[in-house]
Amino acid sequence: MRIMSPATGSVIQLSDAPSALYRNRLLGEGVGIVLTKGEVFAPFPLIVTAINAAKGSLTATTAKGLKLQFQIGQPEQNQHGERLQFHVKPGDKVAARHCLFTCDPLWMKQQGLSPCLYFTLLNGKQLAAIQCHSSGSIRALEEPLFTLFAEPG
Repeated sequence: MRIMSPATGSVIQLSDAPSALYRNRLLGEGVGIVLTKGEVFAPFPLIVTAINAAKGSLTATTAKGLKLQFQIGQPEQNQHGERLQFHVKPGDKVAARHCLFTCDPLWMKQQGLSPCLYFTLLNGKQLAAIQCHSSGSIRALEEPLFTLFAEPG
């Protein structure tokens, strides 16, 4: 399964993340995208399972049971306020390319916050492999971010 980038920006590896939660992969395997544009999209059809507006996170599942987390900024920061707008709610079934939420990366930088989207697979251990395709700049929904390989059988 190929996953397109949900956002536009520069890809960073989780090992380079400021938060130990990501560096140590406690929230799953994935990448960070330092946002240059503030729109975050569904890379494929999803069911929104939870939103924590205070922490800037959204979790969702796919029809095949893959659990994803979209986290804007560091989990320890909760100062997004009205600059973070969710366009979905828990229980929503969204189509690929649907805008999940918007934020203001420039405002975040000005406030000393990290304008990084952390995109992780919460249950990625059930996969045989996760191959990251990107480093450097990436465009939302135009370039692949990962390929996921299922366990045989």
